[in-house]
Amino acid sequence: MIAAVVLAAGASTRMGTPKLLLPLRGKSILRHITETALASRTDAVVVVLGAHAEQLRGEVEGTGANVVINPDWQEGLSASIRVGVEAASSLSEDLEAVILLLADQPLVTAETIDTLIQRFRATGKAIVASAYAGTLGPPVLFARPLFLELLTLEGDRGAKEVFERYPGQIEAIPVPEGAVDIDTQEDYRRAVLSREARRTPEEGES
Repeated sequence: MIAAVVLAAGASTRMGTPKLLLPLRGKSILRHITETALASRTDAVVVVLGAHAEQLRGEVEGTGANVVINPDWQEGLSASIRVGVEAASSLSEDLEAVILLLADQPLVTAETIDTLIQRFRATGKAIVASAYAGTLGPPVLFARPLFLELLTLEGDRGAKEVFERYPGQIEAIPVPEGAVDIDTQEDYRRAVLSREARRTPEEGES
């Protein structure tokens, strides 16, 4: 079993409004990334909320995703990772890996998530990370042997320090769309334009 963990607990301070409620192709950004995860070959999806949880919860209700609240969201990304991995682990004793997704990376596709899983199966590496903008980052798959590392993270660096500890266990795949994350109004404008540019002709006529 492999679970996707959507990290969506941030306060959107740079945006000045709950950015995950902003519309993208007819639905909120949070709903979009949740449905993307559900459309992939993952076996379960966990959505971690924190700031604005009451406003955001309705965006994922009825999707089939499991919603959990991070009460320590102000601590940073590591707290949401801990909550998400704990929640995913509670779903099944057979959990092999988790895929961490940032809710504000709306251009990530189900196919990208499936590629992470495929490379994990093919290589046996404990980490399958996305490569973009000269770095490695989410979406990223972590195998079960590294769960303890994730559960002891602190601060707002996310899982970067796990990369640093286990460089020989990393399989990297190119995910250029991972470079688009939404923190500001300008980021949002670029993301909307990127989605529009990727529409098929049939979608453009609908």
